Amino acid sequence: MDKSVILSRKYGTAIYEIARDRHILDPVEKELSFIRDTIEKNAELKGFINHPFLTKDAKKDTIKKLFADHVQPIVLQFCYVVIDRGRIDLLPSMVDVYTALSRHEMGIEEADVTSAYPLSENQADDLKKKLQNITGYKIIMKQKVDPALIGGFTVMIGDRMIDGSVARQLRELKSKIMQRD
Repeated sequence: MDKSVILSRKYGTAIYEIARDRHILDPVEKELSFIRDTIEKNAELKGFINHPFLTKDAKKDTIKKLFADHVQPIVLQFCYVVIDRGRIDLLPSMVDVYTALSRHEMGIEEADVTSAYPLSENQADDLKKKLQNITGYKIIMKQKVDPALIGGFTVMIGDRMIDGSVARQLRELKSKIMQRD
């Protein structure tokens, strides 16, 4: 497994456990996402924070000036630890790990839905309800379109996949036909 994935899981899990124990999962998720999104959307800030020759103190001071008034001390301290350990470039994936753990704890799962055509509002609502019944979790759906599916859709929830695409059905049919020859 990639070292960056291992480190992201380690740090994301650590801040998750602290937030869970303090019963502040939701606010910490919002604050970590705010920091990540701010850095990711500002190329100049991202370049500064990730610059290899800048001192850790300069990076921490920048984080403090930008975010101290908007986040809890525990979130700020987490950022300082990440900077001190030279892992600030992994912050986005750490936040992703945290978010997945936090949402799971709060009974929320994210479903990545890919369809051949955009789903209507009614179709999306129906699918969301069915996924909530299947999983027992509140579902947050992210939708995207991939015409290569030909028809139908695929759903990814965590490491589980539901493939109701026409493309898959055609592959299976082709495989059955080829076996008979």
